[in-house]
Amino acid sequence: MSRRGIAGVAGFAVAAVGAFVVLDRFGGTERFADLPGGVDVRLVGRFTPQQVERIGELPEAQAVECDDTLFDVSVATGRMQLEQVTVLTAVRSSGLQRAALVQGRAVQGDAEMLAVDGRGLKLGERVTVTRSGRGVAGSVVGVVARPSGQPDAVALLPAGAIARLDGRGGCGELAIQLKRRSQATAFQRAAKGVLGGDPVVTYDESLRGHV
Repeated sequence: MSRRGIAGVAGFAVAAVGAFVVLDRFGGTERFADLPGGVDVRLVGRFTPQQVERIGELPEAQAVECDDTLFDVSVATGRMQLEQVTVLTAVRSSGLQRAALVQGRAVQGDAEMLAVDGRGLKLGERVTVTRSGRGVAGSVVGVVARPSGQPDAVALLPAGAIARLDGRGGCGELAIQLKRRSQATAFQRAAKGVLGGDPVVTYDESLRGHV
């Protein structure tokens, strides 16, 4: 093969690699999954309260909330103690909730929590939750069905309590409900502008063909 031919092949290879990198970075290989509830998009990273607020103000967003999952948690009451269990964020938006309320009411402050039906905690019970030397206490004000995606979770705690257990401000995962599915790509671009980079993103299966 001539030098010109070799150079042409090399140039094509570089262009192909470059195109793949662009696709991988800006939307060619997004992950899709069956997200729980009405969640359209899940972002994973490190999000400050200010970033969460700004993303929630984007015109494409219907609802945006921290929605973390914490593992290896200890849960204690006056009658029992559970070790190495899972707790979730108790979100406020009905469209983002993983589980239906079956008894009691939703949480209204960081000193309240929801128990998962059949996992040991009872309505009205006082509970202490600890993880890595950090702890929060609260009362069970409601009972929910087993949550989608995490059926073995024991309790759902407000975002503020989850943040204290995890030892940080803000949150590590965001659940987003869009106003319209057709706005998924516009939301992705706007969120990148708020965050200053590309977080790990998962789209609900229903958004295939929209991003």
